[in-house]
Amino acid sequence: MRHAVLCLTLLLSTFLFDASAGKKITINVIPETAKIYVDGQLVGTGSYRVEFKKGNDFFVIKVEDAGYITRTYRLLKSNPNNTVLYSLPEDEAMSSSAGGEDGIDVANRWFDVTCRPGLSEDVVWKRLMSVATNYFDDIEVRDKTAGWIKTSWRLTKFKYQTVRTRMEVRMTFRDEGVLSFRAKIYVQIKDHDCRGENCYKNFDRVLRNFEPLIQELQTSVGGGE
Repeated sequence: MRHAVLCLTLLLSTFLFDASAGKKITINVIPETAKIYVDGQLVGTGSYRVEFKKGNDFFVIKVEDAGYITRTYRLLKSNPNNTVLYSLPEDEAMSSSAGGEDGIDVANRWFDVTCRPGLSEDVVWKRLMSVATNYFDDIEVRDKTAGWIKTSWRLTKFKYQTVRTRMEVRMTFRDEGVLSFRAKIYVQIKDHDCRGENCYKNFDRVLRNFEPLIQELQTSVGGGE
């Protein structure tokens, strides 16, 4: 009797193992235009069915689409469902910012502004400080002698992400003593799922509420009175 039970157990285990080895799960994605990657390989758009073969305990699923936040999932063979649904959250940082396609290609890049002739260094400095304090609460560096301004980070929080922005300005002199300066708008982004300083990555876009800052840098110093 004991021998028969042991044989039945082994047969049942073999059957379950074989059935599990060929298990298939259908992945559905919202939006339907989202691309689906399985273990790094692009396999479909909107919907795809994965098959677990022997030795496959899980797949790494990445889903992405323009205007939405990319998400990565771990799909286990032990998942009891025949279908899974992944819904991507809207990328609010993307929809609330401007980039190269909008003619705003300055994020994390130095750009030059030549001061209008006739403006003294003192006037230029006051105008630069005025622009900086209009958009940032704290100024980390304000060295008038060196003509160097560096603001603290200003955080903008969305539902799933945080974007931080800061500005740096350095005075320069071009040929024939023409006063000018270089400015840089630093923009970085991180997901709320990530913890720690290293989570922030450069974001090649400028939040729309900082667009006037770029214009003011050009007009207040490089423009008229």
